[in-house]
Amino acid sequence: MAYIEKRTHSSGKTSYRVRIRMRGAPSISESFPTRREAKEWASKMEADIRQGRYFGRSESKERTFADLVDRYMKQKDPKNPKSFEKCVVQLLWWKEHLKKYYLCHITPSTISELKELLLKEKTPRGTLRSQSTANRYLAALSSVFGMAVKEWNWLKENPVSKISRYKEGKPRDRFLTKEEIENLLNICKKSKSPHLYAVTLFAICSGARRGEILSLKWKDVDFDRQTATFRDTKNGETRTIPLGSSLLNCLLAERTKRVCISEYVFPSADGKRPGDIRGAWENAIKEAGLAICFHTLRHTAASHLTMGGASMIEVGAILGHKTLAMIKRYSHLSVTAAAKVLSRMNDEVLGISVNGA
Repeated sequence: MAYIEKRTHSSGKTSYRVRIRMRGAPSISESFPTRREAKEWASKMEADIRQGRYFGRSESKERTFADLVDRYMKQKDPKNPKSFEKCVVQLLWWKEHLKKYYLCHITPSTISELKELLLKEKTPRGTLRSQSTANRYLAALSSVFGMAVKEWNWLKENPVSKISRYKEGKPRDRFLTKEEIENLLNICKKSKSPHLYAVTLFAICSGARRGEILSLKWKDVDFDRQTATFRDTKNGETRTIPLGSSLLNCLLAERTKRVCISEYVFPSADGKRPGDIRGAWENAIKEAGLAICFHTLRHTAASHLTMGGASMIEVGAILGHKTLAMIKRYSHLSVTAAAKVLSRMNDEVLGISVNGA
């Protein structure tokens, strides 16, 4: 049965809200500017429900984007907490710009305009977003709309599927030569930062990310087994790596020179959180004349491992890569190592053949 309720808004305008409740069917409602439209809609919907042509309420007209994001963040069970934190930041940006929109009003053109804004707007750090970062924002938005389409039936299609992505540049393949490494480490030794040299050496020797190194705790360094275990990794998995003698000696020196008690290997001044080397790092690479980022040290470790004869599987295990695509970027560097192995084999085989002839 349909019930029509007259409603007078604060602006003075009048509307008529229809509620239909029938046994065996979900309660539905809709609002109209006139009683005649309300009656016509109620009559049609009652007939559709009786004949089984009604398949549910129009969620896209009743749910806002804010409702969508809130439900997504409550129900999503993140397999990778760290990456989910970034996703939340991205979704909150979209929510700030779309929170009052009903889902039915969010069109590809609406998203396209905001996509352009992503590149024009400055971040809290005062820099502009890159095209690859903008694509990550679009991916987060697409994930939310995908959930609304596939699982919640709030929408019929994902509006982000019609949005083109920005063209991204090739991955950074720059790595430091032995001479550049030596020069950089010498400069880091002279830095006022108490941890810059050790953190930089750690990255070059292990290929670990800056966040992994700075979050490392003493309990995760095993001097007897000569290993370090990273628990706060980008992909959410725990990874243990071996430590070479130069790195072990450096860590022992760090432990003896501590001026404050802290669980962190490279703590802040008060010892309560990981240290910060950002400013000191920028000064060091400027003095060294290097146009690189800290992540270049990770590529440096992987590149020299590959050129030294390490297999792709071994490189992936040390760096914590989960996909073959990430490891393949270093495959061209393995040609030199493979050439040495092949040449040694050829010399041995041909040597035997020639001697035996």
